[in-house]
Amino acid sequence: MNWPGKTPAGKLSHDLVDSTDFVPTFAELCEAKLPENKIMDGQSFAPQIRNQKGKARNWIFIQLARKWYVRDAKWKLNQAGELFDMTKAPFQELLVAADTKDAAALAARKRLQGVLDKLNPAEGILDDGDGTGRHKGREEKKKKRNQA
Repeated sequence: MNWPGKTPAGKLSHDLVDSTDFVPTFAELCEAKLPENKIMDGQSFAPQIRNQKGKARNWIFIQLARKWYVRDAKWKLNQAGELFDMTKAPFQELLVAADTKDAAALAARKRLQGVLDKLNPAEGILDDGDGTGRHKGREEKKKKRNQA
């Protein structure tokens, strides 16, 4: 974030931010009121931008078509039940063996699986596209544009 006079240069935050956090953050920064009758999944990270202590997330959830994962600062668990060690991310995501006896990995799997169980993404509205996150009909639209 580069905002001269509002946020310090060179400051690094390790707080997790989810894409759903942008609307509440921009609303807070612009002093705009969000609709009261809508549920917002995101939370503002405006305090962190201002170099103040904000409410840090414990985890984030990402979904692209029929693939999803939940992640905390050190671990990621995907829809296939694969657990990854994220301590070297973004350069490496180390797959943890399914039969690991590592206590930290076992605790992370249990904690993150609890989040997925609560969110239950498999019961949501599925993408009608090709499963990659691209919307159905995208290729047909592209062909029409190229023919014009």
